[in-house]
Amino acid sequence: MALISSAGNAALLLVLFLIATAFGSRVLTRFGLTVEQPLDNLLFASGIGFATLQLSAGVVALIAGLTAVSTVALLVVTAVAGWTGWKSLLRLGKESYGDLSEVFGTSVAKVLGICMLFFAGLEALLSTAPLTGSDAMHYHFTAPLLQIGKPEQPIFWLTHSFFIGLGHELIALGLVLGGAKLSLLLIFMSGCLTAAALLQLARRLMPVEWALSAVLAFLMAPMVFWQIGTAGSPDIWMGFYVLVATLAMAQTNGPASRRLMLLASVYSGAAASIKYTGWIVPVVIVLCVLWITKSVWWTALCSSAALITGIFPMLRNFIWTGDPFFPFLGRWVGKVTMNSYSLNLLRGDVHSPAFSNQPLHILYFLGTMGLMSSDYGLGNYFGPLVLSFLPLLIFCNWKSRLTRVAAALWFAMLLANALTTQMARFLLPAYPLALALVFCGAAAASRKGGSVVRLGCTATLAVFALFCFASDSLYAKEFLPVSLGLESREAFLERMAPDYEAATFVNSALAHRQGKVLVFFRHLYYLRVPYVNGDPASSWTVNPDQLASPQSLLTLLKEQDIRWVVKSSEYPDALAAVAAKCEKEGRLVPEAQADVEEFVGNSRTFNNRMKVPIVLMHVVD
Repeated sequence: MALISSAGNAALLLVLFLIATAFGSRVLTRFGLTVEQPLDNLLFASGIGFATLQLSAGVVALIAGLTAVSTVALLVVTAVAGWTGWKSLLRLGKESYGDLSEVFGTSVAKVLGICMLFFAGLEALLSTAPLTGSDAMHYHFTAPLLQIGKPEQPIFWLTHSFFIGLGHELIALGLVLGGAKLSLLLIFMSGCLTAAALLQLARRLMPVEWALSAVLAFLMAPMVFWQIGTAGSPDIWMGFYVLVATLAMAQTNGPASRRLMLLASVYSGAAASIKYTGWIVPVVIVLCVLWITKSVWWTALCSSAALITGIFPMLRNFIWTGDPFFPFLGRWVGKVTMNSYSLNLLRGDVHSPAFSNQPLHILYFLGTMGLMSSDYGLGNYFGPLVLSFLPLLIFCNWKSRLTRVAAALWFAMLLANALTTQMARFLLPAYPLALALVFCGAAAASRKGGSVVRLGCTATLAVFALFCFASDSLYAKEFLPVSLGLESREAFLERMAPDYEAATFVNSALAHRQGKVLVFFRHLYYLRVPYVNGDPASSWTVNPDQLASPQSLLTLLKEQDIRWVVKSSEYPDALAAVAAKCEKEGRLVPEAQADVEEFVGNSRTFNNRMKVPIVLMHVVD
C-alpha cells in the first residue's frame, strides 16, 4: 500500500509540474522570453509557473482559504490560462531529451548519470516517508495544516507561523490535494529542478564531465540529501529561483536582454518570498541591472517586478501586526503587544550559538562553517568540498558575466548570513552557486596545472563521494523500510517522530471532549485535537512577564477556551512556579497520565531516548 500511495502522489506531482510549466511556457512565449537551450526554456517556464502558483495560492489562502474546491479551481484556471503552453511542452520535452542525450554521451558521463539517478532515487523514496522533520513538525507543515480550510488568520501562539513564506503555500497546496506525502514530494521536485538548473549553469562554465560532477556533489551532499528528502523545509525552492535568476542574467547580451533582466528580477522576488533572508537576492539582481543598463527606469521596473513576486508574506504580516518582519521590528513599529521574553529567545533561535559580529570572528565563521556542527548550525552537513576547492577560484573565467553574477550572489548571501545569523544551514540556497564556481576553478586548474593538480582534485572528489555515500546510506536506512512498505506508519512514527507518543496520548485522552488543550512540547504536527502552544519560547500569546499570578494564567486559559493542560515531565521554567501554584490551589487537576518515550538531545542520530511522565490536567473554573 505504501508504494501504491507513493505512486498516486507521484502522478499528482507530475500533473502539478505540467500545469505550472505549461502556464510558464505560455508567459515566456507571449513576452518573447524564449532562449536557445531547450532545458533553459523548460526551467524558466517552471520558475514562472511555480512562482505564479505559489503567489496565487497565497492570495486565495488569505482571502478565501485553501480548500479542496478552491485549490482545484486554482489549478484549473492555471491550466486553462496556459492553454497554448501545453502545445510547447511536448516539443520542449523532446528537445531537452535530445540535449541531455548528448550530455550523457560519453562513458564517464553515463557513470556520473547513474550515480545521480541513484542518489535522486534514494531521496525520492525518503520523501515518501511520513513527516518527521523537527522544524517541519513545529511550523513548516503545522502552520499550513492549521490554516487550510478557512481564510488565513494570525496564529500568535505559534510565533514561527509568521515566518512562513510562499514556499509554504505550496506545502499547503500539497496537504489539501494529497497530504504530507505530496508536500514532501513537491520539495523533492524543487531539489531536482535545482539540480537541473545547476547543470545548465555549470555547463556554461566548464567541460560537461565536471558539470555533471558538480550536480552529483550537490545531490549527495548530506545537507541536500536531508533537506530535499525528509526535512520538510521549503528553503530549497529559494535555491532553484536563485539559479534561474542567475541563468537569466547571464543571457542578457542579445536583443531580449532587458526582458531577461525583468525575468531574473521576477525569479529573485520569488526567492525572497520563501524566507526573510532571501531579500539579499533581489538587491543583488537589481544592482546588476543598474550596473549593466545604467538606466534608473529599468532598475525601477525590475525592482517593482521583484516586489510583486516577493512582497506578499511581508504584506500579510503587516496587515496582521503592523510589522512586515514580525516580530523583529515590534519595538519600533506594529500594533501587537511586545513580548520581550519570546523575542529574545527567537533571536537566539535564528542565531548560531557562536554568533559574533567581530570582524575576525566573521572571517573565522566563513572559514570554518563547513567543518563545525554545533557552533554554526550544521554547516558540517555541507562537507568540506567547497572549502577544499576555494583557492582554485582564481582559475575561473572572471570575464564571463555568468561567473561574475554567480559570484556576486554567492558573496552577498554569504556576507548577509555572516552579519545576521551565522547559521550555515540557511546557506542551502547559495550552495549550488558555490559548487558551480569552485568546480569551474577546479576544472580550469586541472586543465592548466597538469597531472598533479588533476590527481589532487580527483582524489578530493573521491574522498568526498565516499563520505557522502556512507553518511547518506546510514541516514537512509532509518527511512527505507517504511517507504518500501516493510514497516507500518505507526511503528515508524513511534520510532522516528519526536513527541509522537505524547501527541498520540493527547489525541486519545481528549477525543470527543470539549475545549482546547495547552501543550508545551515542540512538535505539534500530529496533534488532532484543538490545541494552543504554551511554550513561551515560541508562543507570543504566552508571555511570562504577564503571567506572574495564578489568576493571570487562569484568565489567559479562559480567554483562549483552554480547558486542559498537558504537563510534559515539567512545565517550562518561566511558568513552573505559577503553574505549581495553580495545582496547589486545585485549579489544575490531574485527569490522566502515561509514560512516553522522548528523544534526548538535539538529534535522533544516536537514538537516545528516555521515559518521561506526561499528565493531562483539567482546568477547574
